[in-house]
Amino acid sequence: MGGAVLLVAYDEPTQLAAKMLHDVELPYPLLLDRAKQAYAQWGMGRTGLTGAMLSPALNWRYLKLLVRGERFLGFAPDMFQLGGDFVVDPGGTMTFARRMRNNGDRAGTATLLEKLSEAASGEDRGVAVPAASVSGSRRT
Repeated sequence: MGGAVLLVAYDEPTQLAAKMLHDVELPYPLLLDRAKQAYAQWGMGRTGLTGAMLSPALNWRYLKLLVRGERFLGFAPDMFQLGGDFVVDPGGTMTFARRMRNNGDRAGTATLLEKLSEAASGEDRGVAVPAASVSGSRRT
């Protein structure tokens, strides 16, 4: 589709390498946002104890992973910071945004592929929100 994947994280690089990226060859750029400026600019909020640890969606997701043999990666340095999934078209317009409501709330792969395809083909599937921070922002 001609797109690119960009990952943004706030963890220290040594923690990322030891936990999430252990034995993984990451084929995508990874930007570190220790001050969480991108998180704030793109409207990603925070959750409380219920969303961070007591969410049924999160617990169900982790249970399925553990049953499949995945290893527990430990707790994040900031359990309350939420993330999101975004698609930005070639013109720099955000055409899809899914901001997490709790730590188990992610956009599905099928949804992301559909939205990437729409952005690549120029299809307009709703109101696009200008992503001013895409081209002109300072990334840390």
